[in-house]
Amino acid sequence: MTASALIISAPGSGHGKTLITAGLAQALLDQGKKVVVFKMGPDYLDPMFIRQATGLDVRQLDYWMLKPEEIAAELGRAAASADHVLIEGVMGLFDGRFSVASLAREFGIPVVVAADASGMAQTFGALMQGLANYDPQVNVAAVLANRVGSANHGAMLEESVRPPLRYLGWVERDEALVVPERHLGIHTDARQICIDTTRAMAAKLQPCLDKLPWQPLQVDASALQCPLSETRPLQGRRIAIARDAAFSFLYPANVDLLRRAGAEVCFFSPLADEPVPECDSLYLPGGYPELHLQALSDNRRSAESVRAHIVSGKPCLAECGGMLYLQTSLAAGEQTGTMLGLLPGEAVVGKRLARLGYQGLDGTTLRGHTFHYAALSDLPGVANASFQDGREGEPIYRLHNTLASFVHWYFASDPLRIVEWLQGHFSGVDN
Repeated sequence: MTASALIISAPGSGHGKTLITAGLAQALLDQGKKVVVFKMGPDYLDPMFIRQATGLDVRQLDYWMLKPEEIAAELGRAAASADHVLIEGVMGLFDGRFSVASLAREFGIPVVVAADASGMAQTFGALMQGLANYDPQVNVAAVLANRVGSANHGAMLEESVRPPLRYLGWVERDEALVVPERHLGIHTDARQICIDTTRAMAAKLQPCLDKLPWQPLQVDASALQCPLSETRPLQGRRIAIARDAAFSFLYPANVDLLRRAGAEVCFFSPLADEPVPECDSLYLPGGYPELHLQALSDNRRSAESVRAHIVSGKPCLAECGGMLYLQTSLAAGEQTGTMLGLLPGEAVVGKRLARLGYQGLDGTTLRGHTFHYAALSDLPGVANASFQDGREGEPIYRLHNTLASFVHWYFASDPLRIVEWLQGHFSGVDN
């Protein structure tokens, strides 16, 4: 099977790429198609929306966290298992050092530009023409007008688009197509909101499906074999992962890598007060623990089992929200919750962004990113990550055989190091 592929991009952020990508995926699923969705960049929230709306795991394509040949391998695996591959871009088509255009150029994937057309008429066509002509090696094949005021408005927009650009159609401005809050953890009915909004968008996009400029995805999946698939260094090891609304920032590719390395992966929910399953290693990913302070404070069975695992000296990797769970306390707004007390200190989630950006571990190829609003009381680290420009990044903390930081690591950037960490050997961190 060789899938056909398409990139959904935009002139910038805020044009509705995520909902349009989710709507297209749902419309294709409704036709019985096998669909794989990717998101460019390290973001968790857009993939969370698409997953909650469609049930599809969304994988990352990121030129900083992954080498080009590893991106090719990801696309190759998708091409071998799906009918269609949808890729949601990040920011605007040509924005950033690792732009959406660079992916389109390298793999010959056609681009659909989805643009918020509210407040525009003929300028819409000029804007689309400019994007199409900016780089002749990037195939901007079609455009979609979003948030259109009326049928007359849609017709004006269509007249402004010049061939060979394909005008797919328009989606009207509609309250049913508005996601009320990007911070998905705020809504107890978040999943139903995602589903309802996406199904409404899928219905609007149905007439566009036959016009989509699909191209076969020509990628050799054998170009890169996971180095762990043959050696399987985690064979016989069981790795428990916290996964629920409080610990939801989990790259599907990280779980896949652990399995390809031979590990048996199991999940548990601290919010449901589930104990850590019998395991050799523990992984506490990030998420929204600050939105679930009462439950995490009250759920002692789960907390005691995490504490017992760590105090026993078994390996644990904790990232961002997972690390906050290990603090003495966690405060957000007027609420404070008692956490595990393993990392001494208090964590406070504020209203201002504390850290944002790609980070890596010096002397290694391990890479990840940070995005958080939290601050810790003074706590000495054993090492520091570094930003792309060399500035000192997030501290890395160690307790027994637990390694913790604010960095969300992308395991495939340095798979052997992650294997070592989950075995309790902290190369790159220990002096």
